[in-house]
Amino acid sequence: MKARITILAVLTKICVIGQTITYNNFSKAINDTISVNLAENNSFSPTLKTTTGSSVIWNASNLLVKSGTPIIHFSYSATTSTPYASLYPNSNYSFYDPALTAFLGYDFVHFNSDSVISWGTYEPSSSHEIFQNPDKKLIFPFTYGQSFTDTYAKTNYSNATTISSYQVGTRTVTFSGFGTLILPQGTFTNVALVTELRTNNLGPNSYEYTWYNISNGKKLLLRTENGSSINTAFCNSLPTGISKLANTSEFSISPNPAATSATLNISSILISDHLNLTIYNLLGEKIYTSVITSNKHIINRNGLDSGIYIYTITTKANETLSIGKLIFK
Repeated sequence: MKARITILAVLTKICVIGQTITYNNFSKAINDTISVNLAENNSFSPTLKTTTGSSVIWNASNLLVKSGTPIIHFSYSATTSTPYASLYPNSNYSFYDPALTAFLGYDFVHFNSDSVISWGTYEPSSSHEIFQNPDKKLIFPFTYGQSFTDTYAKTNYSNATTISSYQVGTRTVTFSGFGTLILPQGTFTNVALVTELRTNNLGPNSYEYTWYNISNGKKLLLRTENGSSINTAFCNSLPTGISKLANTSEFSISPNPAATSATLNISSILISDHLNLTIYNLLGEKIYTSVITSNKHIINRNGLDSGIYIYTITTKANETLSIGKLIFK
């Protein structure tokens, strides 16, 4: 494989430790089981794909579980434990649901300290793909604003033995967003949006959008688009908490709901730090930002429509201390 690395954006002078996907954190997913629901495609807002940048909010709280679909429990297992290990000798892990192999296929990957690459998939119908030049999905470390492009080549099979086509192309992977993801069951911080564009000689191009929990590599939300074939899935696990979240008693907003203005009250012990207040609408669009300089910070409505807004309080190092709702009536 020949990969080329480019920097798409000049990194600003903020701490990027939390904005980097590392092997040590991501590899925790190998020992985890991910509980997943398929979602109705029309409940996925297109703005989620185009909301990029640092410290953004993606509001996917309106996702609806697809009717008649089971809960899926994906996990990594050694490739040698699967029925198709001989077809994928370079793969060390397979990602699948052991209880649903009659309905869902196997994804064969090679997971190592510098990358995750795909060696192919095998479906219940026996249609499958085998890569001769593997498809690189992720690199480590991978930092917000970074992108890479890699080539691939594979053979497609319509059943266990019949070759249907040969395919070559490129995959461009971009770490395009960092922030907070709101799912129906709760709010997740320290989330990365990784976008992928795969070209091929057969067409059409395909797009993949994955929201990862940076701290443990878990896929929280996935959207795939390949022509008319579109799929949406989300992890249904509850949030485990916010890293370094301050005690909720250290922050409060009153009145809330507010008419014309509200006061953000902050414990005086925190004011020695550089704190930022950011407010987003429910589309994840940033509409207000301010540096907090006292333990009573006035938030003026300034023509905002009635409704619910999301606020975050972050440190100079871009660590989230608090997330909450602000309502203007």
